[in-house]
Amino acid sequence: MRTIVIGLLIVLLVVACAWGLVGCKGSTHLLSTDQEIEIGNEAAADFDRQHPVDRTSPLARRLAGIGANVGAAASPPDYPYSFTLVQEDVVNAFALPGGPIYFYKGLVDALDDDTDKIAWVIGHEITHIRQQHAVRRIERAVGASVLIGLLLGDGDWGQVAGTVGGLALMDYGRDHEFMADALGLRWAHGAGYDATAAVAVLEKFQELQGQEPSDFEIFFMTHPGNNDRINNVKALCDQYGYSGAYYP
Repeated sequence: MRTIVIGLLIVLLVVACAWGLVGCKGSTHLLSTDQEIEIGNEAAADFDRQHPVDRTSPLARRLAGIGANVGAAASPPDYPYSFTLVQEDVVNAFALPGGPIYFYKGLVDALDDDTDKIAWVIGHEITHIRQQHAVRRIERAVGASVLIGLLLGDGDWGQVAGTVGGLALMDYGRDHEFMADALGLRWAHGAGYDATAAVAVLEKFQELQGQEPSDFEIFFMTHPGNNDRINNVKALCDQYGYSGAYYP
C-alpha cells in the first residue's frame, strides 16, 4: 500500500510540474500548514539552544506587543506568530516557517528603538511567513523525496531544523523582498503605526552598508539594492496615500 501511495505522490508531482503548479527545480509545496508550523518550531528550538534569546525583559515584552498588533493586522492571521528578542549586537531580523520571528538587539539599537520602524520590519518578516517564502526555499533545498518521507511519517522533522535555521538567515530574492516591503507597509499601517518609517529603515540600511552596489553588481544580485527599495517604498506610500513623520 505504501508503494502505491508514494507512486501516486510522485505522479502528482510530475503532473503539477507539467501544469506549472510547482517549480521543476525541486520546489514541491507539499507541506501542510501544520507541518510548516512544526518544522518552524523545531528550527526555533534549535536556535534557542544556541543563542541568548530573551522573552521576559521589558524590551522583549514590548517587542512582542508590537508584533502581536502587526500580526493581527495581517489579515487573516493564518499563523501563530511569536516574536523573540535576541540579545546580540547584530543588525538583523529573520522569520522561520510557521510563525517564529527573531529580532536582534543590534537592530533595535540601529533603529533607535523606534516603535514605528520596528513595526514595519516586523510586518516585512510576517510577509515572508504569510507568503511562504521561507518554506518554499526549504522545499527546494531539502528535496521532494525527503518531504514525501516526512509526509508519510518516515522522517524526522528535527533533522531538518538546522537547514531551516541556516536558510532563514540568507537573503530572499528580489521579488520576495519587494513584496515584503510593500505588504509590510500595509500591516504596519493597519496596526496603527506610521508605515512611512520604512523609508527611514531602508535609509539606515543604506548608511550601514556604506556604499550602494553598482548597477553591474545589482544585475547579478538576487537581493535588490537599497536605492531600489527606498524608491519603491516611497512610490507605494504615494500610491496608498500614506504620509507621516518619515515621508511627509
